[in-house]
Amino acid sequence: MVDLPQLKSALFLKEFKQLVQEGGLYVVNRFDHQKSMADLGLTGENCKVEILGLSVTDYCKGPEPDKDRPGDIWVFGKKIAGREVYIKLKIAQVGTHKIAKCISFHAAEQPLCYPFK
Repeated sequence: MVDLPQLKSALFLKEFKQLVQEGGLYVVNRFDHQKSMADLGLTGENCKVEILGLSVTDYCKGPEPDKDRPGDIWVFGKKIAGREVYIKLKIAQVGTHKIAKCISFHAAEQPLCYPFK
């Protein structure tokens, strides 16, 4: 039997991936993202592919309220090139549209917890 948090994370990923397919992925431009992506040998397109490959078992935590803007934050993790990567995602409302937004994509600073693995 699937529990409610697992179902919520599955529904979030489904909507997020649909938004990426329809309108693309907005990645917040931060130095640590760029450095981590370069260290992992990833391009923006590789990053998008890795995010589209996320599953419920990659879930770490969320939803949690975004401290800076309306909406919720979801955290996932994934091994990429032998390193654990911290991935923070959000479905953001921009006017009348929703967008898929990657707020963080970098090497994890500490081990991540995966409650559904």
